[in-house]
Amino acid sequence: MKTTKILLTLAAVALSVVAAAKELTVTVRNVRSTDGSILTMLRIPGQQPLYAKTPAGADTVTVHFEGIEGDEAGVWIIHDENGNYQMDMRENGGPAEGYATRDCLLPDERNTVEIDLTYPESE
Repeated sequence: MKTTKILLTLAAVALSVVAAAKELTVTVRNVRSTDGSILTMLRIPGQQPLYAKTPAGADTVTVHFEGIEGDEAGVWIIHDENGNYQMDMRENGGPAEGYATRDCLLPDERNTVEIDLTYPESE
């Protein structure tokens, strides 16, 4: 009887343990200027998106996310050079500012990824 109570208690404790939330550090490379901000969105299946706004820095910017409750995430990045909080488009329909997207697996408690921005060619 005592053994059964101990096993039931251990089972209840094991079931109540919540997995630790994960972290992701994104290194954004190929930032062409210090104008504006780097806007980053992290889309996690089954969770509200996470957002970050980081001042643009020449060449590289680091963005850190915490509270990720999944094993994968989609990262969307815009270099918002003019500060209007949106991706500006060219007359031909293509992007006018730097951008990047990447799907990431998050196997560890702390994860890192490096992503290069792509800028449209000058017209």
